[in-house]
Amino acid sequence: MFKNVRFGARPPRFQAPRYPITLNSSLQDSNYGFMCHQIDTSTLKNPPGGRRPALLAPHEGAPDQSEDCLFLDIYVPAAAFDANGNPRVRLPVTVWFYGGAYAFGSKELSPDIPLYTGQSMLEASGYQHMFVAGNYRLGAFGWLAGSYMEKVGQPNAGLYDQALLLDWVQKYISQAAGDPTKVSAWGESAGGGSILHHLVREGGTVNPKFSSFLVESPAFEWSWDNRTGGTLDAVYRNFSHFAGCGPNFNFRCLTTLPEEDLANANQALFDSVKQTGMFPVGPSVDGRWIQTIPTISFASGKYWKGGINGAIISHVANETASFTPPYVVDKATFTTFLHTFFPEPSLQPIRDSIAANYNCTSSPYNGDYHACAADVIRDSSFTCNTRNLFDAFPSIAHMMLYGFPEYAYAYHAADLVPTFANGALQAYHILVYDNVTWENATAYAALLDAEILSWYQGYFSSFAVYGDPNTGRVSGSKVWPVATNGAQLSNVMEIAFENSTFSWFNLISDGMNQKSVCNYWLGLAAQIMRLSSPKKPHEYEGKEDL
Repeated sequence: MFKNVRFGARPPRFQAPRYPITLNSSLQDSNYGFMCHQIDTSTLKNPPGGRRPALLAPHEGAPDQSEDCLFLDIYVPAAAFDANGNPRVRLPVTVWFYGGAYAFGSKELSPDIPLYTGQSMLEASGYQHMFVAGNYRLGAFGWLAGSYMEKVGQPNAGLYDQALLLDWVQKYISQAAGDPTKVSAWGESAGGGSILHHLVREGGTVNPKFSSFLVESPAFEWSWDNRTGGTLDAVYRNFSHFAGCGPNFNFRCLTTLPEEDLANANQALFDSVKQTGMFPVGPSVDGRWIQTIPTISFASGKYWKGGINGAIISHVANETASFTPPYVVDKATFTTFLHTFFPEPSLQPIRDSIAANYNCTSSPYNGDYHACAADVIRDSSFTCNTRNLFDAFPSIAHMMLYGFPEYAYAYHAADLVPTFANGALQAYHILVYDNVTWENATAYAALLDAEILSWYQGYFSSFAVYGDPNTGRVSGSKVWPVATNGAQLSNVMEIAFENSTFSWFNLISDGMNQKSVCNYWLGLAAQIMRLSSPKKPHEYEGKEDL
């Protein structure tokens, strides 16, 4: 194991990252390494990431926070090196990007919790691959965007951090016995949503530097309004105000402030922003990396196609239980929710369309406005992302619906437990870390260990080594075919008891990412982009201090 390998210098504030001036000829291995600045979700009434963000947020014992945070960890089998410490093999490489609503998270959340170490997958594969987890900037530090930032800074800086990490893997992972020609990008939630954005980078013209990908609940909230004075500029103004630079476009002020002031401003921004409880910052249209709402990029064929030879695309059965605002209980509050979700005055036709399409008074909702809002969030920000990825890679996409222990309790991020737990004890600790009661954690962990972990990790570790979940699957486990297209995707691997089959692993038709529903959201995306007016000269030009 190599801890806290520096892959980037201290990044220039709100700019693209860069390599250190010098890189050692041998890998750094030390206990030094900060995590990136992030929000404290415990102080927020309606935190991003939902009302159960504990599993993705750092706990006691996690590293300190700093702007100088571009470090990675490498988990590699000792047998990959000879007696002199030189690599003797070249192993496939899995690169992990953590979730956390683009606002919190780290390559190392707690020294006591095995999340993001990859140890379970290494053992399941017979130590035939290696695992890399790295940091990227969060909150305002990594995701400020808008027309002003497009001129003076780097919108979507967090994506550039991830791209630098992937480039580092290409250049240097061979020193740690890795094979740079066999790199797989994995991520959950914001991490999975980030991988999706690597595939559409600059209209799909930039090699993402991975040949396969595994995403669990790829998530992001559409963010497109980079017009002059638009929503993204307003976020910049608010952040600037909280930092003490005034609600102005004064970039130099932000770049010269003490680091602590920016961290406090980042927290204040999330305290004040009117939000859905999902992702108030994140990947945003910037005219370069993200040229339009990604569903449009996929539908128009503007995504990277060359060399992607394997995919696992997964979502959980109850993605939005912790995301749907609790205040949505009737028509008036549903209307308020839609105004929060799509706030621009010009988008009244969009809000009217959603209200008509998701008729909360008719079946299946029958007046349950909260369930109605939950489906709006699920379709727009979770499951249609999985459908878009399938439609882009239909010949290689293995689809999964994770429903353990049952659909109602398969919350967002629940599938991190079988991904990273090595046995019942580790599963128990992860569940308790996620605020599951010890009684339920004990029961769920025992059931996971007895019924789920072996097959599940067999599929995933096989994918890590071979780019296919079947080649190295556990003996006796079912063949997991590529999904079949249709109104609903079929041959989807379901992990649940929902269908009374008396088996946890079932091939089903997945009704949660239907083609007609996702086509509807594609049409809305196109309408939104048409309603966005062209940019005009910005008010800061020629008179504000850049």
